[in-house]
Amino acid sequence: MMNITKFLILIYFIIRPEFCHSQQKNSNDIDSKVVVLNINNYSFVNVDQVEFLDESLESISKSKAKALIVEIDCSGGLASELRNFTEKFVKLEIPKVAYVNGDASGPGAVIALSSDHIYVPSIDTVIGGEVKPVEWRGSSEMLPKRLTDLRYFDLVESFSGVFANTGLKKELILGICDIDREVTVSDEIISRSGDVLSFTSEDFKKLSISGGVAKSVSEIIELQNYNCDFIELTSPEVVIKEINQKRKRTKNEPKSVTVSDDEVILEKSKIGKTKLESYKNKIVVIPVGMESLVRETKFDFMKRIIEKANTDGASAIIFDLNTPGGIAWYTEEIMLSDLQKISVPTYSYVNPKAMSAGALIAIATDYIYMHEPSTIGAAAPVMGNGQDIPEAMLKKVMSDILATADDVARLKGHDPQIAKAFVDSEIEIYFEIPVVSSEGNLTTENAFSPDDENDLLVLNAWQATQIIDGKPLFAEGLAESINDLVQKEGLSGDIVVAKPLGFEYVSDLIVKLAPWLLLFGIAGAYMELKAPGFGFPGFISLISFGLFFFGHNVAGYLAGYEIVGIFILGFILLILEFFVFPGLMILGLIGAVLIVGSLIYTMVDPLDLGWSGELNFSNFITVLSDPLMNLSLGLFGAVLISLLFVRFMNNIPILRGMVLSEGIESNNASDENLKDAKRHSLLGESGKTLTDLKPSGSAMIEDGIVDVISDGEFIPKNTNIKVVTEEGVRVVVERSD
Repeated sequence: MMNITKFLILIYFIIRPEFCHSQQKNSNDIDSKVVVLNINNYSFVNVDQVEFLDESLESISKSKAKALIVEIDCSGGLASELRNFTEKFVKLEIPKVAYVNGDASGPGAVIALSSDHIYVPSIDTVIGGEVKPVEWRGSSEMLPKRLTDLRYFDLVESFSGVFANTGLKKELILGICDIDREVTVSDEIISRSGDVLSFTSEDFKKLSISGGVAKSVSEIIELQNYNCDFIELTSPEVVIKEINQKRKRTKNEPKSVTVSDDEVILEKSKIGKTKLESYKNKIVVIPVGMESLVRETKFDFMKRIIEKANTDGASAIIFDLNTPGGIAWYTEEIMLSDLQKISVPTYSYVNPKAMSAGALIAIATDYIYMHEPSTIGAAAPVMGNGQDIPEAMLKKVMSDILATADDVARLKGHDPQIAKAFVDSEIEIYFEIPVVSSEGNLTTENAFSPDDENDLLVLNAWQATQIIDGKPLFAEGLAESINDLVQKEGLSGDIVVAKPLGFEYVSDLIVKLAPWLLLFGIAGAYMELKAPGFGFPGFISLISFGLFFFGHNVAGYLAGYEIVGIFILGFILLILEFFVFPGLMILGLIGAVLIVGSLIYTMVDPLDLGWSGELNFSNFITVLSDPLMNLSLGLFGAVLISLLFVRFMNNIPILRGMVLSEGIESNNASDENLKDAKRHSLLGESGKTLTDLKPSGSAMIEDGIVDVISDGEFIPKNTNIKVVTEEGVRVVVERSD
């Protein structure tokens, strides 16, 4: 122990001379010079500024400075810090000059009147007047802790002693501190009770104030005959927004390009394989649009891009958000899993809306920027149809999302209370900031009031970027574009906008074209049943229904292929009804129900089923409205096309080949008979079908072969018929037995 003590004593005597020399050097810097000290609105609010003033006064008191000039632009501050500074200021034994180069009310006026001389840049400059509140948006740790409830009124007694022997100056200072105090000079009332004391340089003589008008500090030194140089003590910078230490990137001018994710480049290797465009050292932009959060394939697309960007070593991922919301459970999966296990920095750019699930995506990213104007919030869970979730289920769902929002917000450095207020309307949140009131005490006020008409928290761009307690409230700042965001963050690399793969794009297109696919599918199937063999309508029907089911399956509407099997079963039953058991009805009815049911179920949006995933009476209309509308349009169009087909089939050359012709011997005699049959009217004549009429075919009428068509009725081969209509070459027949 003795050895340690001796060692510490030795170290003390080694560093003491150097320490004393340093102090002496600082004092010598201002010896025989005029010292200029700035007084601003934060001089009596910010701890660093307060300590700087204290240290400056102490240094000046120990030096041989020629004079002190305080350059004042101050209209507010804490009364406690004003008292502390003033008591030390008046004790200085060197001349003190106030240069009012801005506002000088409240603390500014007191410091000016505490000086030996007062100078102003203009005769219009006012000293005194109404004290202004001072907002403090920096860290609360940077506020003084002593006597913050002290008011200017409370300084009257203290200042009465400090300025006891200053005569009129004392009355002016007390009048500044106490608005209810009446100030008189030679029986003239300068300030009545309740009035705010103020004066200009024109009143200096009447108020026995030494000084005048000067345009600069140099002119003041000349007017006061100090005949020396001056040195300005630079006050520390007032830090309002704290620097985020996570940002240590090299700024680089980005090059904006658009590259589709399914664009492939040939890798020149021995095996000659291809690979997707690499995201290495690139800034990957993922657009999140109006429908991006309502399809499983959209989430799969985002997951794929996130994983690829992380694997390739991208510079950053930016979500370009313009969405009203979407499916919460898929969004939660991205929040809790995909965005938490990557090392690439993530950004959200709200442009212009990130509502509901879009707000949850933003919470899960590292940094958020807002376009102006823009809004974010209102992330309460609702049913897919927009209706409220049943109360029993709501509690479970709300607990899950609240826990997710709170956890992810903490991990990403966002305010968890704001994240939860987005989700739950019962969470009350206030955005308070410290304010030094016009009376000189520390209070708090709301930075802004959220929309009272909206129970759920929604922040606009201005609100989200407010600095409170030294940090942005929710978003890092404003950005005019993606490029602007990249510039402000100092990100490096080319900007690449990710696009869906071909299948992902086609599936969305097919979903939108569902009514047209149904139209051509149904019409083609009907015409194929009525026409001989398997031809063009059948191919159209197969292609249409194939695209219909494929697109909806890729888009996430189908969990498997069971519905496709039901559709095929229904179609088989219809074929049996038409060709094997005509007139049985039951097979056709069941088949029609299976086909219609499978088509409707395929078009049911999973989002509309809500949290329960079930179809019930409360959401019946909403869930089935779009599918029924699409099916109705398809059926109506198919009927219209079929009627036109029946009416003009024989008149259209390209469709004549669809008429059955088996059993007809093409020879010269039959051709001659056919020509003879066309020479006179066949109306009312009888004959027999040579082929099945579905609805067109051939018949033998008056020993001649004639192309005929039924009125939509199926007529088997070898059935007696009668001509009921003849319009040119169009011969309509019906059964005659």
